[in-house]
Amino acid sequence: NGTWTQLWLITDYHGKGSLFDYLNRTTVDVSGMMRMALSISTGLAHLHMEIVGTQGKPAIAHRDLKSKNILVKTNGTCAIGDLGLAVRHDVANDTVDIQLNNRVGTKRYMAPE
Repeated sequence: NGTWTQLWLITDYHGKGSLFDYLNRTTVDVSGMMRMALSISTGLAHLHMEIVGTQGKPAIAHRDLKSKNILVKTNGTCAIGDLGLAVRHDVANDTVDIQLNNRVGTKRYMAPE
């Protein structure tokens, strides 16, 4: 009948850009660095944690975490972005939904093996 569905993904806008770009143009004091590090580690811990329940989520491995994939918010905290290579970990079965090609990520940040 010619109908179709268009899906939209709406996210927050972080005008300070990536952490890579931000650190290249801005001097950050120790307090600011600590705020950024805490927000990144908290975000990563949330990704790795499985939440069980009706509003739950699986444990997620990012697999391409680098300064270009971290966004700086106006309040100085950070958000983890670009989950295009992320995989889910099923804790109950101890399995990961990984594709056959396991050489993914940015070469510079990949494990040598």
